[in-house]
Amino acid sequence: MATDPAKSKAVVQVVRQHPGMSLVAISPAIVVFALAWWLVNPFVAILLAIVVLGGGYYLLTRAK
Repeated sequence: MATDPAKSKAVVQVVRQHPGMSLVAISPAIVVFALAWWLVNPFVAILLAIVVLGGGYYLLTRAK
């Protein structure tokens, strides 16, 4: 599974030009991670982050 180089470059350019917009886009994930860390357990929060990142990677790189 490989990512499309053009899409990767486009994402990098958007993040460089609009870092605030990128932060707002991922802020719900940051809040969920912080709440899991605080309310449940740091280990569970780290596992949750790994699962979410792995799922996102799979969705971005799957063959269509």
